[in-house]
Amino acid sequence: MIRIFIESGVQQSSKKGKGTTNEQNFVEEFIAYHFPSKQKGKDYEVIGIGGKDQLANSLLPFDENTLAGGTNILLFDADTVQNLGGYAARSTELMMKREQLGLDFELFLWPNNQDDGDFESLLIQMINPVHQCLLDCFNGFEMCIRGNDPDEQFYKTPERKSAIYTYINSFIKSKSEEEKMKSGYWFFNDARFWNLDADAGKPFVEFLSPILESSH
Repeated sequence: MIRIFIESGVQQSSKKGKGTTNEQNFVEEFIAYHFPSKQKGKDYEVIGIGGKDQLANSLLPFDENTLAGGTNILLFDADTVQNLGGYAARSTELMMKREQLGLDFELFLWPNNQDDGDFESLLIQMINPVHQCLLDCFNGFEMCIRGNDPDEQFYKTPERKSAIYTYINSFIKSKSEEEKMKSGYWFFNDARFWNLDADAGKPFVEFLSPILESSH
C-alpha cells in the first residue's frame, strides 16, 4: 500500500461521509488520470495530516505502513520566504523532522518539488487555457485592490486560494454539482475546467511513476 499524506486531506479519524478537500480530490483524480491501473483503497490512499506542525501526531499510520512493507509519500507546500518557508527551507525542515521522528517517507513539495510556492501555484497553471480570461479578470481586480502607491495600502490583497476558488466557482453548475463542490470535489476529472496534461504537472508525474509502478 502507498499512503500519501497531505496537509489538507480528510484525516483517518474523521467521520465517514465527510467528503474530501480540493487537494485530496486533485491527488486522487491526478493518479486516476495518469495511472489508471492503480485503484484508490487497494493500491494507495490519501490521508490528511492538518499541517506540518501536526506531523508528530500522525506517527502511527506512517509506521504501520512501513512495517507492512508499504511506501509513504509526504506532499506539502514549499511555501515562500514571506511565510518562513521556501523550497530549500521547507525541504530541510521536513527532512529533519523525518529523522527526528524516525519516519520513512518520500517527499514532494508543491508546486514542482524545486521552486517556492504552494498547491494553488500548481492549480493556476493547470486550468483549461480556454478560460484564462477568468484569471486575467481576477488579476486585474487584484491590481486594483493593491493600487499604485505601495505606501498606501488600505486593502488586503487576495490570496491565490481566492483566485483558484473564484475560477472554479465561476462556472454555471447544476444543483448537485454545486453541492459536490461544497464537499471538496472540484471536478479535476473534467477537461472543461482543468488540463491534467499541463507541463506544470509533469514533475509530479515523474515523482509518482517509479513509486506507483513498482507497487503491487
